Amino acid sequence: MPFQRIKYIKKNYLHNSLLFVGETGPVVHLYYQIEPMKMKEEITNARLFRFCAGETTADENDRIAAWLDENPEEHQRRLNDVHSMYLVSILCESEATQPARRSARLTSFRRYAAGIAAALLVGFAGNYAFFAHRLNGWAEQQTVIEAPAGQHVRISLNDGSEVDLNSGSRLIYPSIFSGKERRVKLVGEARFDVSHNEKQPFVVETFAYDVQVLGTDFNVIADEAKGRFSTALFEGRVSVRNHRTSEQVAMEPNTVVRLENGYLYVDELENCDEYLWTEGILSFRNDSFDEIVEKLRKYYNVEIEIRCPTLPKVTYGRLKIRISEGVEHALRVLQLASDFTYEYDHDRNRIIIQ
Repeated sequence: MPFQRIKYIKKNYLHNSLLFVGETGPVVHLYYQIEPMKMKEEITNARLFRFCAGETTADENDRIAAWLDENPEEHQRRLNDVHSMYLVSILCESEATQPARRSARLTSFRRYAAGIAAALLVGFAGNYAFFAHRLNGWAEQQTVIEAPAGQHVRISLNDGSEVDLNSGSRLIYPSIFSGKERRVKLVGEARFDVSHNEKQPFVVETFAYDVQVLGTDFNVIADEAKGRFSTALFEGRVSVRNHRTSEQVAMEPNTVVRLENGYLYVDELENCDEYLWTEGILSFRNDSFDEIVEKLRKYYNVEIEIRCPTLPKVTYGRLKIRISEGVEHALRVLQLASDFTYEYDHDRNRIIIQ
């Protein structure tokens, strides 16, 4: 057949055909089949929430991966927003249901990770790095919690650990623990109840030393402004390590490590009352008057000025005050063991001791 230039194409919608017409007539007649249009499946926030909780199927994970590839910047932002809501839902669980639900969610998350890996190895290997990148991104997102003055805050971490954060203290930690260790940063004072995980030690970073644990109950004070550092161990195992040197101290239960003049000293833990702040109790034991006043400033968020010519002497052995009773109750109890008067300006939240 001689070559012909195509002059035009005629489309027949009734018979789903194309007729190619040349200079001398029809050249070829093609018939085609129209496949039904597939509706694009919507990726809802509810599905993304289940994805963050590790409750989606391997097929759903593939769809979410494809959805993220369509518009990486906008869709990643939306996924991050849903992930933030998921984290808030964990933090806001009631005390009664926390342990069981946390355990279930951790198991679910591991299931999700395994499901992702299996699905990607079957035929979507390119997305493995994609999801790993997203997971690393979440691990790099830092959460900062600061306890308001006069209050303490209880924090539930995503690994099941519990942290009581003392008044005016700050804790910085990742949204998801990944890598070889679970690292948090403490400024101030906190008591930790850490879930056991030998493969992923828990590390509390402070201005002076790192406190490394496998699973235990301990208290850390890290006040850089005053150069004060101590760790009290109630249960389990703890290792205190210097940032810059090889100095390391392995602690036994019922011991306390203190930083004094640049060196660490280990003593028996004789006064556990000092750590009753987690139960709302302020404890004093052989504290001087100015040390007591400093604690009142911290726990009641009040300005206190001492105008006495000399510091009053305090004649007591031990003293416990329930924080919820208020600062004036604390001062009245203190007056039973010391000679002073005070004036409280409620409008300025200021106390003058004289």
